[in-house]
Amino acid sequence: MNETLIICIGNLGRGDDGVAHHVASLIEESLPASVELLTCHQLDIAMVHDLSEARSVVFVDAAQRNEPLSETFDLSPAARVPGGHAPDPEGLLGMAHHLYGHAPRAWLVACAAPEMPHSEGLSPTAKAASIEAASTVIQLIGSTDQPV
Repeated sequence: MNETLIICIGNLGRGDDGVAHHVASLIEESLPASVELLTCHQLDIAMVHDLSEARSVVFVDAAQRNEPLSETFDLSPAARVPGGHAPDPEGLLGMAHHLYGHAPRAWLVACAAPEMPHSEGLSPTAKAASIEAASTVIQLIGSTDQPV
C-alpha cells in the first residue's frame, strides 16, 4: 500500500470550475510511476475502492473566491455516510474506512475560482491559482514518503 492518488475535480463547461483539470495538465508529466492521477466532473462512490488501496490522496477542486489563490486542508474520514447528488472527499474517505478498514492520509487543495459561468476557459485568477496549486500538490506527494 504505497500508491498516491491525485483526484482533480471540476466541470470544464463552467469556466473556473475546471481549474483542477488545468492543475492536472501542469503536473501530469512530472509525476512518479507510484502516483495515479484522475480527473473527473464530480466525485463518485465508485472511487471508494481506489481510495482504500491508496496510502495518500490529494483532492484538487475549485473554491468560488478570489483569494487566497490556493489553500490546503487536511481531511479526515467522515463518520456519516454521504447522501445526496455526489459525495464529498471526507464522505468518500469515511466510506473507504467503513467498507475496507482503511482510509488514506488525505488533503484538499482548493483553488480560487471566481468565475463559473457556462463557458470554457479560466480567468486570470484561476490560472494563477492553478500554478500555485500544482506546486502544492507536488510538495504534498513528496511528503507522502514520510511515515503516516
